[in-house]
Amino acid sequence: MNERLLSIPIKMVNPVEGAALGALDYYINVPFDCTIVYVSLGSDTDDSGLTVDINDDASGVITAIDCADKEDPGEWISTHFGGAETPVVVEAGSELSFDANAAANASTIGGYMLVLTSDVYS
Repeated sequence: MNERLLSIPIKMVNPVEGAALGALDYYINVPFDCTIVYVSLGSDTDDSGLTVDINDDASGVITAIDCADKEDPGEWISTHFGGAETPVVVEAGSELSFDANAAANASTIGGYMLVLTSDVYS
């Protein structure tokens, strides 16, 4: 098998000045089978209780990544990287959506997701 590790950038931005992020504020279409092995996300401001969920075709697959402290990005770490989380398989053609939970102040959340894939399409 010839696996590749890919980094997918994540940038959740609320287009309304002064408004906080919420549910379903960011989407990614995934054109290949892959396995999510690591996620790192951080907010532009301290926001007590802020977490992010990742949904695969509207079903929650990764929940409650802590993004409450802007100086300390939240991480979701699978067993592939020494963490405790089970890697998440995503099928080609899936739509990933992102929820910002309990966002009172955060208007931007950024970070990245690492995925493993063995299928590359030309």
